[in-house]
Amino acid sequence: MNSDDLRKELALSKFFNGDSSLNDAVQGLSQDEKKMCIESAFEQEAARLGIEVWELTLTLISQSPEELKYLTLQFHQEVADMVEMDWPQYCQLNGINE
Repeated sequence: MNSDDLRKELALSKFFNGDSSLNDAVQGLSQDEKKMCIESAFEQEAARLGIEVWELTLTLISQSPEELKYLTLQFHQEVADMVEMDWPQYCQLNGINE
């Protein structure tokens, strides 16, 4: 499992454990069905908040505003690398101020 998968699993776990109504809703479901329901609820929560799923993931796993900022910058740097874009140019296009 890579670090992105680990982050997502941790965030889903925190999300699930923090929502007793979701806990009740998935009782009696198979593991696969439970996972699908939790992931769907997680995506719906991100949409409700008007943020991307990755942003909700980082918000849930970070332990301080500073860590959230660091993880967000790290995420954007990975995206810039994936699309082979110069970091300053990527920052300008995405309104990122370091």
